[in-house]
Amino acid sequence: MTKFKNNILIKNIIILLLSGGISKVIGMIGKVIYTRTAGINVVGLYTMLTPTFMLIITITQFSFPISISKISAEGKYDNNVLLKTAYKLGLAIDLILIIIVILSSNLIASFIHNNALAPAIRSICVIIPFVTISSVQRGFLHGKEDMFLPAITNITEEIIKIILIVVLLPYAIAASNVTAVIFIILFNVFMELSTILILNQRVKKYIKKVSSHNKKILKDIIDISLPTTLIRLISSFGFFLEPIILTNTLLSVGYSSNYITLEYGIINSYIVPLLSFPSFFSLAIASALLPNVTKLYAGKKYKAFNNKLLKLMIISMLVGTFCLAFILIFPSKLLKLIYNVNLGVNYIYLLGPFFIILYMQPTLSIALQAMGKTNKLFVTSVVSLILKYSLLFIFCKLGYGMNSLIYSIIIGIVTTTLLVFIIVVKNLNKRT
Repeated sequence: MTKFKNNILIKNIIILLLSGGISKVIGMIGKVIYTRTAGINVVGLYTMLTPTFMLIITITQFSFPISISKISAEGKYDNNVLLKTAYKLGLAIDLILIIIVILSSNLIASFIHNNALAPAIRSICVIIPFVTISSVQRGFLHGKEDMFLPAITNITEEIIKIILIVVLLPYAIAASNVTAVIFIILFNVFMELSTILILNQRVKKYIKKVSSHNKKILKDIIDISLPTTLIRLISSFGFFLEPIILTNTLLSVGYSSNYITLEYGIINSYIVPLLSFPSFFSLAIASALLPNVTKLYAGKKYKAFNNKLLKLMIISMLVGTFCLAFILIFPSKLLKLIYNVNLGVNYIYLLGPFFIILYMQPTLSIALQAMGKTNKLFVTSVVSLILKYSLLFIFCKLGYGMNSLIYSIIIGIVTTTLLVFIIVVKNLNKRT
């Protein structure tokens, strides 16, 4: 019992699991309210814009939750200087990104064959600085293995989102579908601001008045954040290209724009989120694991590192498999209960079994980051992206319709997980 109470890793995993489970349940309730309030047309438009949104947010975050967590866990630098350096770097990136987004919004809208979405793309700029600040704060507290408040903010964000959807979204929809999409995007400002206000109170406790400038902090942040962000950019860029490749190719072989928008919305708004639900367990483990395994690896405790990684990876898969089995047994009932639709059951049966593999990815990726092998992840991401979207194009041309997207997602999951697993095993064998 004493051992359990003193085990910070176990405590943090429990905190993240409980908060993750609660936020997922509240998020699902929010999803029900959102999909029923917004309707299929607004959902379809927002889904088409989501890849662009995620690409911009990926750049904005600059992998601060990982880099600041790792540096904060190592405890090499003054906390005040670490935070100030991260904020300055992040806001400099934000300024450049905002200018690029504003200037390219019309071009991006034309790529996804909906010029009316250009104002919605520009509205993303408002969120950018808030995301940067909250990302730095989350990373800092995770590095200190102080998970409680960051975990709580996951819940408060979902609650705020539901309130905003109920109160404001109907008025936006009455104006126009595009206005509704803009409102959905801007809801994130209130969510991120609430997180900043909550986390700032805890962050202040770690800051001392006296601090000295250290140029090496900036180098350390960039050394970790840049390759990690490039990896995420590869994924986000692929997600950005996905509707463009899919829409243009399917249009060229005779499918209608309405069909593509509807089915793409079903897959990415209903099917993938439902199948991804169990992944919160893997993500909770990965978030709690990073500062812990970083210390083990830095201290050359390779056997403890290996054992901890293996146990947590197996647990992630077992829990994920149990949850996935429930989804595969009751797909229609879950879709009806959560989204009030019975669409896309066939996609669940095709895609579902391969999500067992996906549940391994967060823990494996964290292992490589702790070992300082982030550059290896970049290579796997590039290979996976090229293969996935090349085959998406080929499948579309061969007449597989929307199943082309399902097949390409499966290939991406299998390729990425297999390559990362091989790299992790290879590096662990070198140390044991």
